[in-house]
Amino acid sequence: WKKFGGGESVWNCGTSDSRGVGFLLQKNFSENVTFINHDENGRCQMCDIKKDNAVYHIINVYTPNNGSDRKTFYENLRNLNKVYDDDSVEHYTVLLGDFNCTLDKKIDRMPSHQNNDVGTIELKNLLLRYELDDIWRSRFPDTKRYTFQRGNSKSRIDFIFCSKSLNSKIFN
Repeated sequence: WKKFGGGESVWNCGTSDSRGVGFLLQKNFSENVTFINHDENGRCQMCDIKKDNAVYHIINVYTPNNGSDRKTFYENLRNLNKVYDDDSVEHYTVLLGDFNCTLDKKIDRMPSHQNNDVGTIELKNLLLRYELDDIWRSRFPDTKRYTFQRGNSKSRIDFIFCSKSLNSKIFN
Protein backbone atom coordinates (compact mmCIF):
# COMPACT_ATOMS: atom_id res chain seq x y z
CA TRP A 1 0.00 0.00 0.00
CA LYS A 2 2.70 2.48 0.98
CA LYS A 3 4.91 1.38 -1.89
CA PHE A 4 2.27 2.60 -4.35
CA GLY A 5 1.62 5.93 -2.63
CA GLY A 6 -0.79 4.96 0.09
CA GLY A 7 -0.71 6.17 3.67
CA GLU A 8 -1.27 4.38 6.93
CA SER A 9 -2.75 0.88 7.08
CA VAL A 10 -4.18 -0.71 10.20
CA TRP A 11 -5.08 -4.40 10.52
CA ASN A 12 -6.90 -6.80 12.81
CA CYS A 13 -5.82 -10.30 11.74
CA GLY A 14 -7.21 -13.64 12.81
CA THR A 15 -4.52 -16.07 11.75
CA SER A 16 -1.88 -15.99 9.05
CA ASP A 17 -4.23 -17.74 6.60
CA SER A 18 -7.80 -16.85 7.63
CA ARG A 19 -9.93 -13.94 8.79
CA GLY A 20 -8.83 -10.37 9.00
CA VAL A 21 -10.02 -6.84 8.36
CA GLY A 22 -8.13 -3.65 7.75
CA PHE A 23 -8.23 0.02 6.88
CA LEU A 24 -6.16 1.73 4.19
CA LEU A 25 -5.83 5.49 4.42
CA GLN A 26 -4.83 7.97 1.75
CA LYS A 27 -1.31 9.29 2.19
CA ASN A 28 -2.27 12.80 3.24
CA PHE A 29 -5.37 11.95 5.22
CA SER A 30 -5.26 14.48 8.05
CA GLU A 31 -8.52 14.02 9.93
CA ASN A 32 -8.62 12.96 13.55
CA VAL A 33 -8.69 9.16 13.23
CA THR A 34 -8.88 6.59 16.05
CA PHE A 35 -8.68 2.82 15.46
CA ILE A 36 -10.24 0.22 17.74
CA ASN A 37 -9.89 -3.57 17.44
CA HIS A 38 -13.32 -4.75 18.54
CA ASP A 39 -12.41 -8.42 18.80
CA GLU A 40 -9.37 -10.66 18.98
CA ASN A 41 -10.41 -12.96 16.12
CA GLY A 42 -9.77 -10.65 13.17
CA ARG A 43 -13.48 -10.27 12.53
CA CYS A 44 -14.17 -6.65 13.47
CA GLN A 45 -12.30 -3.38 13.49
CA MET A 46 -13.57 0.13 14.09
CA CYS A 47 -12.33 3.50 12.99
CA ASP A 48 -13.70 6.81 14.29
CA ILE A 49 -13.11 9.85 12.12
CA LYS A 50 -13.81 13.24 13.66
CA LYS A 51 -14.52 16.01 11.19
CA ASP A 52 -16.09 19.37 11.95
CA ASN A 53 -18.98 18.69 14.33
CA ALA A 54 -19.41 15.01 13.45
CA VAL A 55 -17.99 11.60 14.20
CA TYR A 56 -18.06 8.93 11.50
CA HIS A 57 -17.97 5.43 12.99
CA ILE A 58 -16.62 3.03 10.35
CA ILE A 59 -17.02 -0.64 11.29
CA ASN A 60 -15.32 -3.23 9.09
CA VAL A 61 -16.45 -6.83 9.60
CA TYR A 62 -15.73 -10.30 8.33
CA THR A 63 -18.50 -12.41 9.80
CA PRO A 64 -18.25 -16.15 10.51
CA ASN A 65 -19.18 -18.68 7.82
CA ASN A 66 -21.18 -20.78 10.27
CA GLY A 67 -24.78 -19.54 10.63
CA SER A 68 -25.11 -19.89 14.40
CA ASP A 69 -21.68 -18.25 14.95
CA ARG A 70 -22.77 -15.45 12.61
CA LYS A 71 -25.97 -14.95 14.61
CA THR A 72 -23.93 -14.61 17.82
CA PHE A 73 -21.52 -12.22 16.08
CA TYR A 74 -24.42 -9.93 15.08
CA GLU A 75 -25.89 -10.10 18.58
CA ASN A 76 -22.52 -8.95 19.98
CA LEU A 77 -22.47 -5.98 17.61
CA ARG A 78 -25.57 -4.68 19.38
CA ASN A 79 -23.26 -3.41 22.11
CA LEU A 80 -21.70 -0.80 19.83
CA ASN A 81 -24.10 1.93 20.96
CA LYS A 82 -21.59 3.18 23.52
CA VAL A 83 -19.81 4.95 20.64
CA TYR A 84 -22.74 7.39 20.59
CA ASP A 85 -22.22 8.62 24.16
CA ASP A 86 -21.07 12.11 23.14
CA ASP A 87 -24.22 14.12 22.43
CA SER A 88 -22.26 17.26 21.46
CA VAL A 89 -21.57 15.96 17.92
CA GLU A 90 -23.49 14.29 15.11
CA HIS A 91 -22.87 10.56 14.79
CA TYR A 92 -22.87 8.65 11.50
CA THR A 93 -22.23 4.94 11.06
CA VAL A 94 -20.84 3.01 8.12
CA LEU A 95 -20.92 -0.77 8.60
CA LEU A 96 -19.19 -2.66 5.80
CA GLY A 97 -17.52 -5.91 4.94
CA ASP A 98 -18.14 -9.56 4.23
CA PHE A 99 -21.37 -10.57 5.98
CA ASN A 100 -21.48 -14.17 4.69
CA CYS A 101 -25.25 -13.98 4.26
CA THR A 102 -27.70 -12.20 1.98
CA LEU A 103 -30.47 -9.77 2.86
CA ASP A 104 -32.86 -10.86 0.13
CA LYS A 105 -32.83 -14.55 -0.75
CA LYS A 106 -34.47 -13.89 -4.13
CA ILE A 107 -32.50 -11.00 -5.57
CA ASP A 108 -29.15 -11.51 -3.80
CA ARG A 109 -28.75 -15.20 -4.66
CA MET A 110 -28.62 -17.20 -7.84
CA PRO A 111 -30.25 -19.59 -7.81
CA SER A 112 -32.60 -18.06 -5.24
CA HIS A 113 -33.11 -19.93 -1.97
CA GLN A 114 -36.29 -20.94 -0.21
CA ASN A 115 -35.01 -20.48 3.36
CA ASN A 116 -33.50 -17.49 5.09
CA ASP A 117 -30.00 -17.74 6.50
CA VAL A 118 -29.95 -18.02 10.29
CA GLY A 119 -27.93 -14.80 10.51
CA THR A 120 -30.13 -12.74 8.17
CA ILE A 121 -32.75 -11.95 10.81
CA GLU A 122 -30.09 -10.77 13.27
CA LEU A 123 -28.43 -8.66 10.58
CA LYS A 124 -31.76 -7.03 9.70
CA ASN A 125 -32.37 -6.32 13.40
CA LEU A 126 -28.95 -4.70 13.64
CA LEU A 127 -29.69 -2.50 10.62
CA LEU A 128 -32.98 -1.41 12.17
CA ARG A 129 -31.41 -0.71 15.55
CA TYR A 130 -28.76 1.62 14.11
CA GLU A 131 -30.97 2.96 11.29
CA LEU A 132 -28.62 1.74 8.57
CA ASP A 133 -29.41 1.52 4.88
CA ASP A 134 -27.98 -0.75 2.18
CA ILE A 135 -26.69 2.16 0.14
CA TRP A 136 -26.08 0.19 -3.06
CA ARG A 137 -29.49 -1.50 -2.98
CA SER A 138 -31.20 1.86 -2.38
CA ARG A 139 -29.62 3.10 -5.63
CA PHE A 140 -30.21 -0.11 -7.60
CA PRO A 141 -33.36 -1.74 -6.12
CA ASP A 142 -33.85 -4.41 -8.78
CA THR A 143 -30.31 -5.00 -10.02
CA LYS A 144 -28.78 -8.42 -9.53
CA ARG A 145 -25.05 -8.26 -8.78
CA TYR A 146 -23.00 -10.76 -6.85
CA THR A 147 -19.84 -10.50 -4.77
CA PHE A 148 -19.20 -14.21 -4.25
CA GLN A 149 -19.32 -17.20 -6.57
CA ARG A 150 -18.70 -20.89 -6.00
CA GLY A 151 -19.53 -23.20 -8.87
CA ASN A 152 -22.93 -22.21 -10.28
CA SER A 153 -24.00 -20.51 -7.05
CA LYS A 154 -23.68 -16.73 -6.74
CA SER A 155 -24.53 -14.41 -3.89
CA ARG A 156 -24.24 -10.82 -2.75
CA ILE A 157 -22.71 -11.11 0.73
CA ASP A 158 -20.52 -7.99 0.82
CA PHE A 159 -22.28 -4.78 1.82
CA ILE A 160 -21.83 -1.15 2.73
CA PHE A 161 -24.52 -0.02 5.16
CA CYS A 162 -24.72 3.67 6.06
CA SER A 163 -26.68 5.79 8.47
CA LYS A 164 -29.87 6.78 6.68
CA SER A 165 -29.00 10.41 7.35
CA LEU A 166 -25.88 9.96 5.14
CA ASN A 167 -27.87 8.64 2.19
CA SER A 168 -28.36 12.04 0.56
CA LYS A 169 -24.65 12.86 0.93
CA ILE A 170 -23.36 9.83 -1.00
CA PHE A 171 -23.08 10.25 -4.75
CA ASN A 172 -20.79 7.46 -5.96
